[in-house]
Amino acid sequence: MGGYGMFGDPRRRRRRQAISRVLRFTFGALAVLGVGLYGYQVGISANQARSEQLEADLERLQRTNLELRDEVALVSKRSAEAGAALQSMRERYAAEMPRGEAAELLQKVRAQLAAGVEPERLAFLIEAAAQESCASAPVTKRFMPRTPISTGPRGFIRFDERIIVTGDGESARNEAGLAEAWYDPAKPIRLEFRTLDGSTTSIEGIVPFTHRMAVDGREYRFSVVRGEHRFIEVTAQACTLPDPAAESTASAQAVRTPGDALGTDSVVD
Repeated sequence: MGGYGMFGDPRRRRRRQAISRVLRFTFGALAVLGVGLYGYQVGISANQARSEQLEADLERLQRTNLELRDEVALVSKRSAEAGAALQSMRERYAAEMPRGEAAELLQKVRAQLAAGVEPERLAFLIEAAAQESCASAPVTKRFMPRTPISTGPRGFIRFDERIIVTGDGESARNEAGLAEAWYDPAKPIRLEFRTLDGSTTSIEGIVPFTHRMAVDGREYRFSVVRGEHRFIEVTAQACTLPDPAAESTASAQAVRTPGDALGTDSVVD
């Protein structure tokens, strides 16, 4: 009995050791397999997420590409419209640009404007030149309008020995606010056109302005502009009266009143 116990213990130990090794190997293999399965599952999930992200990016890029195509088409359309508009402007400019004698005349008009000639006066002279019924050339004269503090005789001018023009204006003021003896061109003036029969037509306004009146079967056309310092310039032209029944017309307020002789007024041509 004692000998059997001595031989039985080593066997049991070897058997237990073998079983232990098998169990450890089995547990290790199961652990490795579990880790592998977990890693495989994680890899599949990551690949699926990556695939979904790539698909979303691809869809977004496709939408962006379509939007860019629409924008390119719109820009191309607007560019074509702008090119057509520019070409139309060039053609219109080429058609309207004066050439030859018209270009030379335009240069002369610009030179006169740059020299200080009033645009209204140039327009009046050009219009007068186109009137075939106006045999006489325009005549320009000047005078100093009378002001409330003027001390000398009233200035006037005479046209064709038929019409006398005189006028009144408000006094200009110096830097101190004191009234001067000459008129203020920025304020209204009142002009009187007096004929030989004593009738008077009065107009009032701020220069420049125009006036027409019929006298002895002729139509007199006047252009009133600001002249040199202290002066008013009046340009007149006598033309054949288009309508004998025509009445005097003015660009400003007109009033007809009976007039007296001018007396001892002075003339400034």
